[in-house]
Amino acid sequence: MNDILFRKFNIFQNPENKPLEDLKLEIQINGIIKRIPALDKYWVEKKYFLNYETPNLIDSNGKDIIGAKEQWFELTSFILNDLIWLRYLPFYKFWSNIIFNPCIMNSIITFLQEAPNFYTLEYFYNTYHLREHFNMIRKNILIVFTRLVTNKESPTEYINLQEHAQLLYNKYIFTVPILMELCQQYGRDNRRIVEKIVNSVFVLQPFYKADLEKAIIFIIQALTKIEKRFEDCPTNQKGKPILLSERGGANVEITFPNLEYLILYLLDTVSTISIFLDIYDACVDSFKVEDFPAKIISIYSNTIPEIYKRLNDLASVDETVQKYVELKHRLDVIRIEILHIYRTIIYKQIKNIGEDFLLNLMYILSERKFIIDYHNVYPVTDDFQTLLNLYPDLDIIKCEFIVNSIFSCLDEPVFSLRCTSIERIPDMIKSNYVQSNDILETKNKTSIDKTNAKSEVELLSLISDIKDIFCNLSEGMIQKCLTYYNYNKESVINAVLEDCLPVELKSLDPTLPYLPSDSEKLAPTIDLSNEIEKLNVSENNQFDIMTKDVTDSISIHKGKRKDKYENLNELLNEKSHIAESKNIYNKYSIVTSEYDDEYDDTYNDQNVGSNIQDDIVEVDARPFITPRVFSTFKKRNYSEGVEENFEFKTD
Repeated sequence: MNDILFRKFNIFQNPENKPLEDLKLEIQINGIIKRIPALDKYWVEKKYFLNYETPNLIDSNGKDIIGAKEQWFELTSFILNDLIWLRYLPFYKFWSNIIFNPCIMNSIITFLQEAPNFYTLEYFYNTYHLREHFNMIRKNILIVFTRLVTNKESPTEYINLQEHAQLLYNKYIFTVPILMELCQQYGRDNRRIVEKIVNSVFVLQPFYKADLEKAIIFIIQALTKIEKRFEDCPTNQKGKPILLSERGGANVEITFPNLEYLILYLLDTVSTISIFLDIYDACVDSFKVEDFPAKIISIYSNTIPEIYKRLNDLASVDETVQKYVELKHRLDVIRIEILHIYRTIIYKQIKNIGEDFLLNLMYILSERKFIIDYHNVYPVTDDFQTLLNLYPDLDIIKCEFIVNSIFSCLDEPVFSLRCTSIERIPDMIKSNYVQSNDILETKNKTSIDKTNAKSEVELLSLISDIKDIFCNLSEGMIQKCLTYYNYNKESVINAVLEDCLPVELKSLDPTLPYLPSDSEKLAPTIDLSNEIEKLNVSENNQFDIMTKDVTDSISIHKGKRKDKYENLNELLNEKSHIAESKNIYNKYSIVTSEYDDEYDDTYNDQNVGSNIQDDIVEVDARPFITPRVFSTFKKRNYSEGVEENFEFKTD
């Protein structure tokens, strides 16, 4: 009896663990037992799923529409109850309703299209009950999508992978637009779940890859139509001429509502592609068909500036200041999304095909606006560093040409990839690099100075040779460079040409004057074995035990030496030095006899007498001195006057 009741209320029986597409269930109809396939119209409930609608609660005058909120709550309540009912259906009934009741997928797809996404959610009504109701519907739809990509729920409830893939593709349960809308709606806050859904679909059914390539062609066509609205292009993206009837309407007037629609359409397109590439990065190669990167670069460099211009013109006419700020912000978001799309497309190639990465960068060299913004967000120097690490044999000249071309657009100094400056060494090994350099410098600095030190004449000659080539460098700057490169002229010239001077040389004052070399800096000797400077009083003489193995022990006196004189009188009475002096003067006896007369004939040839007028210069040059006798009286009077001028107060 219990077995009969169990079979009556539990129709699903699969003792042989067959897949649903091969399984038939037994049911009793009017006393007759029938075998019905597990996936059949018989299991479809007569339910009509309503489509989601955006709440419209306020009229054009800013007043609440009577009954609009209650109507929206009633609609969303029906949708929510139907979704919950669908979630808890048995596996065979769930798939039977999905396959044979098309209004279910229509309702779900309508929600993806009409629900506010990341850039319009802030304008959704901020009422708690409205938000809560909306979030409940959003959550249940995501759960339904996760069940749609699940082919097995238990050992007895499953669908074969091949049959599952055919159902998803042939019944249009998943399409490329649905996958993109799914990424747009859920990809930013439910990334892991959406990644699982999208990757499972593409793995199950390879046909979606071909559909994706067709969808990309359609996207390019849509972007081209937007481009034609703002540009009068005589050629298409492949360089072929365009008929006059097919050219754009650059001179056609655009109203503010139309401009707003085009901006939102462009924002929705690029933001959807951006998040789709993040979720499913395996599709990057597909986005290279029909030269998709070239199209988005053209939109960025040509169309968006024109949209900015049109927006400014229309905003100055119409009283739409708030709308103007909103649309301008949307254009900024569009620019960020386009940069991210291009970055995602080319950065994956950097790990696989280095040459393709270089070709993509070379293509954007002509688009100055795009490349400036791209470099500000994603520095190309970091990309090239990664590229050179992955491909050491890559053409360094081509890489430097691309980098310097980009830097020329940015008005920045030339960058050299061949420079092995410490700034370009990763942080993980920079500390080891610094430590090893410090050790080498301390061991070799003085030895280099001694072996490579140049005389001042040679140094000036080297400076002059380099100065002839680089007139903008000062002599002091060249002197520092020569010192750093061990007076190797070729190394200095190469470093300046390659712009890979070390940081300490680049930071020097370019007008640094020449300083003569100080020979005293080279005097201290250094023992390289123990790195200790030998600075002693007895260096290189008879008592230097560091350089001589044997010393004169006789010349060494221990203890106090006895004085030659006992007291000062003996020292003063000693006249032996007079005899020594006489011997010296005797050698010059001829000189002393020549001047051995007492008559002074210095002024014999001068006119001396009262008849000769005094030389004014000599008289004026000699200062007049007051005799001391006459200055005594004045001094006394002056001191008395001082005492009279000052009064001293006493308490």
